[in-house]
Amino acid sequence: MSGTEHGGPEVDEVRRAFFQAAYAQGAPWDIRRPQRAIVELWEAGEIRGDVLDVGCGFAENALFLAAQGLRVSGVDMMEPAITRAREQARGRGLEVDLRVGNALRLAGLGRRFDTIIDSALLHVFEPADRPTFAASLASALNPGGRYHALYFREGPRAISPEALRTAFGSGWRVLSLRETHYEETDPEGAAAWLATLEWLA
Repeated sequence: MSGTEHGGPEVDEVRRAFFQAAYAQGAPWDIRRPQRAIVELWEAGEIRGDVLDVGCGFAENALFLAAQGLRVSGVDMMEPAITRAREQARGRGLEVDLRVGNALRLAGLGRRFDTIIDSALLHVFEPADRPTFAASLASALNPGGRYHALYFREGPRAISPEALRTAFGSGWRVLSLRETHYEETDPEGAAAWLATLEWLA
């Protein structure tokens, strides 16, 4: 991605091509249910208020939370994923605001949220793009709002605790960081971190 503006059109196209290929081959994250780690956050009372699922994909996490009575929105750059998510929402009788959009430009949504959840989006970004993503998240969070990120702990896309703190600098506070499991169509899944950060403004 060198030679491109961070978060610019060329980078977007690279990411879009990656996800198009993944969907065509059968996306490993398409487990047809919410991630257990997200369910556990809900059960612990850690997801509240108006919620945004950033990089929602097929939006199973968003649909689960909407079924619990929360006001939920979802955004993803892949239109086929949003189309299927909308169909699932209609079929389940759920009202969820699902939009095609860019996670690096969340200010364009024109509103703020109390909670943002992220299931395996953070580790997609290159290190140089992570501060831009953090700023985008901040533009969509109310002061005191929380960002919950589930991302890879091992492998080429892993993000260390030190790298997380580098990406989320001024205005952010890391509230918790714990080891967990990311569910995939492969029963073994992947080793993951679950981070909770607060936007202090």
